[in-house]
Amino acid sequence: LQKSTPFELTLEALLALGVIWIVLYKRTNKKPKSIASCNEENALSKWVPEPLVAEVPEDHPALRTRTVNGTVGKRVNIDGTDCLNLATHNYLGLAEDEDIRQAAVKSLRKYGVGSCGPRGFYGTVDVHLELEERLAKFMEVEEAVVYSYAFSTIASAIPAYSKRNDLIFVDECVNFAIQKGGWMLHGARSSSTSTTT
Repeated sequence: LQKSTPFELTLEALLALGVIWIVLYKRTNKKPKSIASCNEENALSKWVPEPLVAEVPEDHPALRTRTVNGTVGKRVNIDGTDCLNLATHNYLGLAEDEDIRQAAVKSLRKYGVGSCGPRGFYGTVDVHLELEERLAKFMEVEEAVVYSYAFSTIASAIPAYSKRNDLIFVDECVNFAIQKGGWMLHGARSSSTSTTT
């Protein structure tokens, strides 16, 4: 056995005291924890939560169900009262026109029905080509292209009719579809500048 230096003896003594303190500290703290948990349980059992929302009165307007009688168009009958329907996309009332209804039924019988009818989902059918031909004739141009909705029209038309070196002047407040078309043309991720080069 080697003789220990005073430094090593002091270090060993401190380590031994540390281990003894940790063991005793854990044992003495068990009782206060259980007392604390009893106090917490007691406090929780007495706690009454406040309501998250106020109680709804029996005569609240949201609890009264309204019934729409008949078809939903630009005018609707709600609980016997004739009303102007401001929540419709049938702005011109075309869905109520009998000729349009008959044409819709005829189209449904020929082409079927789905959640939507763009070329990307169902492919090009004869009515797409016929509509493009009739639009081109009406506009007195060679050809016309039909898109599913306005956003895709703008976002793809700008890159289709512009080259990389073209200078496009746009207002900084143009809608997102125009911004997207410019970004696609120049490969940019995002830009809020008013001039695209």
